[in-house]
Amino acid sequence: MLAWGGLAPATIPDGVTLWLLPVAWARAESPGLILNAQGQPVDHAWKKRRAAALLGLFAKMAPHLIVLDMAAPGFRFELEPLTAIARRRSPAPTIETMT
Repeated sequence: MLAWGGLAPATIPDGVTLWLLPVAWARAESPGLILNAQGQPVDHAWKKRRAAALLGLFAKMAPHLIVLDMAAPGFRFELEPLTAIARRRSPAPTIETMT
């Protein structure tokens, strides 16, 4: 399972199920600014909906591994709740970051 928050990739490897989250972008020149698919800044309610979608996916799954993208510091609003809940699960999944 791959939770994806950008534009859908052109191809998906065999055996991978893609779960599309609402599209969001971060810009390096504006840390913390998240833009939606239309290029507009997102608000608190949008962030709550996207975080809830990610947590809902996690609740349906029993992953052994969660891989996070280190290039996404503006996405703490969804990643911190995910990792906190994941660490409380028994058995807890391994959480790794890509650099």
